[in-house]
Amino acid sequence: MEEPERRGKASALNTALAMARGEVFVITDADCRWPQKDALRRAVSWLADPTVGAVTCLKKPAADGPAGVEAGYRGHYNVLRLAESKKWATPIFHGELAAYKTELLRKIGGFPLDIGADDSHTATKIAAMGYRAIAAEDLWCVEAVPHNGYHRWRIRRAQHLLQHLLKTPAAEAPPPMRPILLAEKHLHLANPWLLPAAAAALAAAATPPALVLLAAGTAALAIKPYRTWTAAQLYLIIATIKNLRDKELIWEKLNK
Repeated sequence: MEEPERRGKASALNTALAMARGEVFVITDADCRWPQKDALRRAVSWLADPTVGAVTCLKKPAADGPAGVEAGYRGHYNVLRLAESKKWATPIFHGELAAYKTELLRKIGGFPLDIGADDSHTATKIAAMGYRAIAAEDLWCVEAVPHNGYHRWRIRRAQHLLQHLLKTPAAEAPPPMRPILLAEKHLHLANPWLLPAAAAALAAAATPPALVLLAAGTAALAIKPYRTWTAAQLYLIIATIKNLRDKELIWEKLNK
């Protein structure tokens, strides 16, 4: 299938969905690979469970990224996705490998055209219907990392995730998923601003204890987990501001 004009990923997915005939609809990206030869079989086996409506993979970066940030970020990220899935469902999916029950995708109207995280938003809407949307512990994908433009790439992805979380009311989530969604909203929408607020308060206080704490926080950037967390907060802050003028729904692929 080919679209006559470039209208973004979600539009292309909806074009494919309109023509799909199978019971399972699978999406992937051009800049990733599936290291497991039986990845599709694994994904479909999870969907054989009548309580599961959508399944996604865990991700490994093909490179560590600047200062090891990407590798550290993905390690923490996978733990959260698995924990949320075992609790009930995860509100964050991966477009590198996501499989949905086709009938459920059609019931929610397909992929959203007004936000960038089409993979996560559809999974969360399916979860709102009472089905589990999970990251499978035995399903993996390896994602390429940009050689140049890494920070721009991370900011765009953060923009899309913020759009999804802002558009998803926690009240619509099933009770087991509601605390998960509220926690993700806090982590992405509120928590990032605590970092600059704390730094500004310490700098404004200018007392010896405050300056010691500020210096200790700066020195802690040498520790990989803290450096990874700090970078993630900064990307989310920049993405929040950038979303005010451009949602980046149609973008150019970076060299990977």
